[in-house]
Parts: sequence; C-alpha cells; structure tokens
Amino acid sequence: MSADAAPPAGAPAGELPWLIPPAYDASAASLAAHSAAIGEMMAGRARLWLGPFDPPARLPIGFEDTALVVPTSGSTGTAKAVALTRRALLASQDATARLFATDGTAPGTGGHGFWLPLLPPTHIAGVQVLARAHRTAQVLVREHPALPEPLPDLRGHFDAAAFLELAVPALEQAERAGLPAFISLVPTQLTRIVTGATGGDARARGVLKRFAAVLVGGGATSSDVLARARAQRVAVRTTYGSSETAGGCVYDRAPLSGVGLDLAEPDAAGAGSLRISSPTLALGYLTADGGTDSTPFTAESPRSFLTSDLAELGPDGALTVLGRADDVINTGGRKVLPQDVERAIDRSLMLRGMVRSSLVVGVEDPEWGQRVEALVTLEDGVDPDEATALVRAALRTSEVPSHMVPKRVHVLEQLPLLATGKVDRAGARRLAAKHRM
Repeated sequence: MSADAAPPAGAPAGELPWLIPPAYDASAASLAAHSAAIGEMMAGRARLWLGPFDPPARLPIGFEDTALVVPTSGSTGTAKAVALTRRALLASQDATARLFATDGTAPGTGGHGFWLPLLPPTHIAGVQVLARAHRTAQVLVREHPALPEPLPDLRGHFDAAAFLELAVPALEQAERAGLPAFISLVPTQLTRIVTGATGGDARARGVLKRFAAVLVGGGATSSDVLARARAQRVAVRTTYGSSETAGGCVYDRAPLSGVGLDLAEPDAAGAGSLRISSPTLALGYLTADGGTDSTPFTAESPRSFLTSDLAELGPDGALTVLGRADDVINTGGRKVLPQDVERAIDRSLMLRGMVRSSLVVGVEDPEWGQRVEALVTLEDGVDPDEATALVRAALRTSEVPSHMVPKRVHVLEQLPLLATGKVDRAGARRLAAKHRM
C-alpha cells in the first residue's frame, strides 16, 4: 500500500458501528483497549466515539462521514464533540510522514515509524500517536501497529525513572523492527527531563536523544527548555494544532504540506486571529441535543477554521502564536497578553534558578477591571513569602511595562493542568481569585 493510499473501507462511515472504549484509567490494559478501537477505526471497520456525551442515534446531515469524535474544551471550558473524518486523520498522519521523509528525520521508511505512547488516548494528541503507529503498519504492510509490546502502564508519576523504564525497551523494539522511534510529549514532561539535575535525569536525556523526533505540543514550551533540549542534541520538534485540525498541522512554526495560514483582521502591529485552511479540518461540532455547530468553520473553498488564537506571520510565513484572544487581560483599559509576562519571567536572569514555572491570569478587580496576577512554582529553597517581591522586582528591572507587572504572585506545588497536559487557565483564574479572599 502506498503512503497516500487509504486503508480498506467497509460500509459507509455513517453505517459503521460506534466503538466506545471503557473509561481510560492509564493502565496498560486501558491503553490497549483504546489502541484496538483506534485500529478498527483506522481500518474502516468502525467509528470511534470519545465524545463528552452519548453518540447520536443517527449522524446529522453533512456529518455522515464522521469516523472519530473527540472532546475539546476550546476557549470556553465547556466540552464539545469534534467530528473528524478518516480522510482528515490520514491527511494529518501522511503530511507528518512526508515531512519526516523529506527533511532527513526518517527517509528510509517514508517518514513512518515506531511510536512510544505517553499521552492519554482520550484527546486528539494521544489518539494520533496510536493512530500513526497503526498507519505505519498499513503503509509498510506489517501485521501489528508500530507500538511497544506490551503497551506502557502510565498510572505512575512521570519522572526520569518512569521515562527510562518505558523508553529503553521501546527503543530496543524499534531497532529490532528496523524503524525510527518517535515520541510525543507535553511541555511539562519535556521540562522535567531536560532540566532535571539528578543522575537519572542525565540518563533520561541520553535516552531521549535516541528518538528520531520528539514532538512537543499542547501548550507553549519555554524557549529556555527548547534551547537546552537542542543543545543536548534532543531532536525536539514544536507542534501547533488542535482537535479541529486533527492535531499538529504546524511543525517548528512552518505549516505542513497542504496547510494554509492567514490572519483575520490583523491590527496595526500585524497580529490577528489565526485562520487555518487544511485537508485535516474537522467537519465541525456535534452537540448533545443531536444537532451540529460549524460556527468557526467556513464553507467556501478552501474551507478554513478560525481559531481563538492571536498570532503573527513572519515574512517567510513562520507562525508565532501570541496567545488566546480570550486570555487577554484588560487592566485599566490596557490589554496584556499573559504569555508576554510568562516569557519575561522565564527569561529573567534574576529569577533563574528560583522560579521553575509560571502562569499569568487576569482576576476581576473593581478598580482596574482586571488585575494581572501570577501563579508560580519555585525551586527548592526559595522562600514562598518572598515570591511576589522577587517577581515584581525582577520584572521592574526588565523592559516589561509597569501595567504588565503582576500585582500578586501565588505559589503552588504544581500549576493546574487539564487532562491533556495543557495548563488550565480557567482553573488558575479560580485559584488566584480564591487566594485573594
């Protein structure tokens, strides 16, 4: 089967049975159940439902080709059901493979390879890791998906020891299969491996750099972490995408083949809402009442999806995501992108070795409309009572304008995260507001 050929199809998608795996509990058995269901979907024998409510008795008009339904909280925090076709999933998988085949990552296998799954298969990023392994088997005509046997148990805490226990045998299996090894991580996982100071962390970095590609997405990754990873010769690749684009459609700030990027209503500085045209786009959203919602999608050719992200496009088309439009903080009539403040904290030499991670949010304020506040995790030995003074002093000595300096800093053991591994800004806002009472 050629790399661009579709898998064998059975009945029309709308007539195929729904597979609904048991609730995911991070065990190896649970991961195997999801992988098996994904394999059936990839083979055209079933549809896979991972949505936040029960599937409809009949798919609405225009959604008959739905093969996969995944949840997304989008920008509202309310779960929605994203409907994807098999065609869109294949377009995403094969575009990634073409990139890896042409840029030297994995030329001998057409860009397909062996995947170590470390992300939950309940959202698009984790689903696509498993689906790409099944696609490898389809394209290279292999009996089993290119996944570790047995599949990993992911119930424990992720650290260097856990990574080594899973990665070493996976790399050995990939080598025996004659396949390049790939892995996908969220920024928190990459940060723990890259910045850890123990001997185990050093061994983990040595193992991580044996992967042909290390995809990192699910949120903005610290520029310092990326620089350190690349200095350690880790083949890290940043990805940008969403459930609506069938996962990553931009790698290392450049769109994959067939993907178009432009900005809706750019401002004087050249920033605007990011719009994506791509063969990987979802059909739209299914709703709990049996209806549909295609509001952010356009019907004209080429079909496009208007994201909630503010972005800039460089002269060469390179994408810079500034943050979500609904995350913008309006304080005293001035707009603040929280990511700008987070980057300033990350880059501050005064805070190096003191602040491990940060998240900036806007909290309602009767005088200013919103107050800029930060939630941080600290390195060992740093006094939490000094956090506000430390962060404010550091930013005041930088080029950050005074209205962007957090009024208060909250110290946490860990930043709030969603099930996908992304930072939970809505949860962070609630925590900051609660801590002010």
